[in-house]
Amino acid sequence: MDVDGVTVGRTALTEGRWDDARAAFEAAGDRPEAFDGLAEVSYRQGDYDRAIELRERAYAGFRARGETRYPAVLAAYHLAFDYAAVHGNLATAGGWLERGKRLAAVSGDCPERGWVELACVLATEDLDERERHLAAAMDIAVRFGDADLEFDAMAYTGVCLVERGRIDEGMRLLDEAAAAARGGEVQSFTVAGEILCKMLLACELVLDVRRAEQWTSVADHLGRRSDLTWASAICRMHYGAILVAAGRWARAEDELSTSVRVYRGCYRALCSGAVVRLAELRVRQGRLEEAEQLLVGHEHDSYAVRPLARAHLARGELDLAATLLRRHRDQHGDGLPQFPVLALLAEVEVAAGRFDQARELSARLTAIAQSTPLRAIAEFTAGLVGIPEVVTHFETALASFGTAGLPFEEARTRMELARVLAPAGPAVAEAEARAALSVFDRLGAGPDADAAAALLRSLGVRGRTGPKDVGALSKREREVLRLLGLGLSNPEIAARLFISRKTAAHHVSSVLTKLGLRNRAEAAVFAAGQPEE
Repeated sequence: MDVDGVTVGRTALTEGRWDDARAAFEAAGDRPEAFDGLAEVSYRQGDYDRAIELRERAYAGFRARGETRYPAVLAAYHLAFDYAAVHGNLATAGGWLERGKRLAAVSGDCPERGWVELACVLATEDLDERERHLAAAMDIAVRFGDADLEFDAMAYTGVCLVERGRIDEGMRLLDEAAAAARGGEVQSFTVAGEILCKMLLACELVLDVRRAEQWTSVADHLGRRSDLTWASAICRMHYGAILVAAGRWARAEDELSTSVRVYRGCYRALCSGAVVRLAELRVRQGRLEEAEQLLVGHEHDSYAVRPLARAHLARGELDLAATLLRRHRDQHGDGLPQFPVLALLAEVEVAAGRFDQARELSARLTAIAQSTPLRAIAEFTAGLVGIPEVVTHFETALASFGTAGLPFEEARTRMELARVLAPAGPAVAEAEARAALSVFDRLGAGPDADAAAALLRSLGVRGRTGPKDVGALSKREREVLRLLGLGLSNPEIAARLFISRKTAAHHVSSVLTKLGLRNRAEAAVFAAGQPEE
C-alpha cells in the first residue's frame, strides 16, 4: 500500500472509524507513518501499553531516515508523558524529554519546536520556567499558524496566570481556548481534551462552581467526538472535587469513583489524584476509616495532605495535623494553589489555641484571595481567628459562599455565627444552627450535623426529630445493617450473604451514607435499636 493508504488511515482516525483506520495502517507495512497511525488507534481504543510500543517503533523508523522534527514531538510530547502517566516511570520519561529537546534544537525554526516547548511545561513546577516555555510555544504557534499549538499554549498560560493570582485574566484565556475547542478551531482531539482539563483544573483551584457547570457541555461534546478516556478521567477528577465543594456529594462520588476506574485503564500512574479527592469526600462525611483505607499507598500525592490532616483534626490530633500541613507549605510554598492548605492550617492552629500563627495565616489568605469563593474563605478564617468585627467577617463570608454556590462552607459559617451570637442573641443563634443542621443532614456531613445538633441542645432546643428511617434502605442493605449489628466484618458479611468482598464494602458504604452514620460502630448501635423483621 502506498502513502495514500496512510492518508486513508488518517481520514478514518479523524472520523472515529477505528477498525477502518487499523486496517489501513496495517496494510501500509513497516513504515514509521503506519506505526504512528496504529499507535493512535491503540491509544483511542484504550491499549496504552501497545500505543507506547508502536510510538517507539515509529520513532525508530523516522530517525533511521535521518528525520528530527517529528521524532522530537514523538519523544518529548508523547513518549515522555506516556511513560510518566501510564507507567509512573519518571526516569524513562525524563530521558525521552531530553531526547526530544535535543532533536528540536537541531531542527531549526519549525512548529515542532513549539510542541517540545509545551512538553517542557509539564516537567517543572517553577512558574517562571513554565511561562518562558509557554511564551516560546505561543510565538512559534503564531508565526507558523498552528492553531492547535496556539490554543493549547493559551490554556496552559491561563492556568499559570490563575496560579499567579491573576484569576480573571487567566480565566479569560481559558474561556477563549475552550470556546475554540468547542467551535472546531482545534483539530486535535488530544488538544481539545487538554484544554478542557486545564479549564476544570483552574475551576477547582479557585472553586469556580458556576464556570465549571457552564463548561460541562464541552465535556459532553468532546466525548461525542472522540474516545479520549484519559480526558474523561482527568475531567471527572477535577469536576468531582468541584462538586464536593458545591455540596452535590452523591454526584461527586459518582464522578470520582468513575474517574478512579477510568484512570486504572489508561493513565494508571495518575490515579492517586482521583483516589485522594474521594478520600477528602469521605472525611467530610465523617467516614474516617474508609478515607484512611483509600489513602494507603497514595500519601505521596500532594493533594493527600488535605484529607490526611482533616482526619487528624477530626480526631483531635492537632499537632499531627499541623505538622503535615506545615511540612507541605515548606515544600510547596504559600501561593494560590496552596490556598486550601493554608486555610486548613489556620483552622488547626485555632483549634490548638495558637492564635498568633493563625492570624499570620489569615493575613496571607486575605492577600492572595482574588476571587469571590477564595475571599469568602479568607473572611471566614478572619472571623475564626478572632480578628476584630468577627460577626462582620462571618456575615460577609456567608453572603459570598451563597453567591458562589458553596453550601457546605455556608453552613459551617452559620455554625460559627451561631456560636458567636449565642450569648447575646440565642434566637438568632438557634435559627443559624438549625439552618446549618438542615444542610449538614442533607449533605450527609455526619460530624458537622452532630456538632450542630449539640449546639442546639446547648441552646435548650431539640436539634433533630429522630434518626433516619431504615425505609431508605434496600432489602439487601437492611440485611447488611443487621449483620453490622452483629459486629461482622466486610469479609464475614460477604461470606454470610454469598457476595464478593467488594460488593459487601459497597453495601456497607451505602448503608452509612443513607442513614447519615459516620462509621461501623454507629451502624451497630443503630441496628441494635431496630425491631426484628
